[in-house]
Amino acid sequence: MPETKLVVTSEGPEARLGVLEAGALVEYFLERARERGISGNLYKGRVSRVLPGLQAAFIDLGKTVEKKAYLYVGDILGAGDERRLLEGYDGGDDEDEEAEGGEDKGKDKTQAQGQSSKKRRKDGPASARGRRGAKKQVSHSRKIEDLLKEGQEFLVQIVKEAVGNKGARVTGYVSLPGRHCVLMPTIDKVGVSHRIASDGERKRLRKIVDSARPKDAGFIIRTAAEGADDQEIRDDVDYLLKLWEQIRQKSSLTKAPALVYADLDLVLRSVRDLLRDNVAEMVIESDEQYQRARRFATAFMPKYTERIKLYQGRTPLFDAYGIEEALRAAIHRRVPLKSGGSLVIDQGEALTAIDVNTGSFIGKNDLEKTITANNLEACDEVARQLRLRNIGGIIVVDFVDMEKESNRKQVWDAFQKALARDSTRCNITKISELGLVEMTRKRTRESLLQMITQPCPTCSGRGVTKSATALAHEILREVRRIGATVKADRILVECPPPTAELLDRYERRYLDELEKRFQKMVDIKSSTTIPMDQYKVEGRVVKVEEPSSGPKSGSAGRKRRGRSGRRGRAGGGGSGSDAASAADSHGDDDASEGHREGLAGQAGPGENDDRRRSGLEPKDDTA
Repeated sequence: MPETKLVVTSEGPEARLGVLEAGALVEYFLERARERGISGNLYKGRVSRVLPGLQAAFIDLGKTVEKKAYLYVGDILGAGDERRLLEGYDGGDDEDEEAEGGEDKGKDKTQAQGQSSKKRRKDGPASARGRRGAKKQVSHSRKIEDLLKEGQEFLVQIVKEAVGNKGARVTGYVSLPGRHCVLMPTIDKVGVSHRIASDGERKRLRKIVDSARPKDAGFIIRTAAEGADDQEIRDDVDYLLKLWEQIRQKSSLTKAPALVYADLDLVLRSVRDLLRDNVAEMVIESDEQYQRARRFATAFMPKYTERIKLYQGRTPLFDAYGIEEALRAAIHRRVPLKSGGSLVIDQGEALTAIDVNTGSFIGKNDLEKTITANNLEACDEVARQLRLRNIGGIIVVDFVDMEKESNRKQVWDAFQKALARDSTRCNITKISELGLVEMTRKRTRESLLQMITQPCPTCSGRGVTKSATALAHEILREVRRIGATVKADRILVECPPPTAELLDRYERRYLDELEKRFQKMVDIKSSTTIPMDQYKVEGRVVKVEEPSSGPKSGSAGRKRRGRSGRRGRAGGGGSGSDAASAADSHGDDDASEGHREGLAGQAGPGENDDRRRSGLEPKDDTA
């Protein structure tokens, strides 16, 4: 295993953590003082709406959480789905991120996941139920309408933070992480992380926890417990049980909706969850946070206290370790490989596509060997980029095509090995003849792009703008459209400089024709204040906008123009039902407004300006 370092800076309004392996940044965590994450927090929530059709409910968590949280029926106590939380411990399939291990006997996690990928696609991983719950047949013994009523109050925990327009996801099954164990007070079972390979050690740890826990409380024994002495394990169990009792008492006295318990901040959470045997040191820039981390480690994990170091250099800590530069590079689509090849990463709303290219890598004298070598190098970099960018959901990796099955297997094995260092759950399928690998990676927090970027104000996140030529021709059509209705003796057009230059230099002849037709002067004015894909005609802004509903036939706009022949052709697309018309009435109003703004106001169905991407707190390492 490469040497791991944790680098923490907590100056000003944010705390940041970089995880370095062999000097390269592999993970990044960010927590802002005014936007502190809520994953792991416990709330006394109130049911605001029950949705039997989706077998889900919306939960009000109070004023501090802007959007209503989402609760799936399988995450409600008493739904009859408790076994999935600890599947894998007694011979079942391993399905839950925080319930890993059991009788896996130290098997490579990605190998086990690859072998069972077909079953996972059939049954669906527990972590994906919030997203695809409506598409699956509900197999729980009880329905949500029998379990919840509007206004009902109960304790829930955040398992996935809000991403984009989606609210946070919550569960009724509480889990409280400690240093060595995770308490699950609603499950009467004990499981052991599958990363603890020794059967003897697994039995020892299970015996210790079994003797220390009450019979109605379940525990997951984390990887960090390996090698810990008996008293350390017992102290951790005792601490978690006392914490749970305090939470229960506070919940009983709290009026919903309200926060009951907040997880540790980023600095202390990183000490608890990430400071392990494979970590050489944890370097902290702030003296205050350094002292806090040392006190926490002394109290709960004294053998790691000396690994926490205070940074003494004059250069900012993240600059000294090259993290700032790595973060700037991590927001770009293209990732260069050392050999000359490259990756191109496109994150979309439905999935993330990663394309592997040979680029300038020409190898020696065998094409198949060149391609295989390029793909092998790409395996490590793809795995690193998934962790660094915190990409979750469905991921398709397009390796360069290989003809030999042996080479495809070699690349797949290398990719599995690279993913084994990722603590976040990954499910991976076999590499296809076309070089495609389909995989999923669990996400519970925002990706790197969502954390540190925002949609471009010019293109609204589409990644493209209309070309100067297309915009110029659109202006000509708009002038032709409104020319007869303008009462003044001139038509003023304001547009970006490249478009204005193109109109004056190449389209002057057609402009002269329009001036003769309407007996008005067309005045083209260059403006640097207008965005590159917008223009003004007679003071009215015309721009590309996202459609508010499905694509329209445009018949409403043409009808308003009063040209019966054109109206008949536009209306020939068929008629919808009354219900559909009622549902689309608001969208029709928008379409009419778009017509008044010209052709550019009617965005095509593929111009989606909000490519939202859905994203684990460094909470547990048992994935």
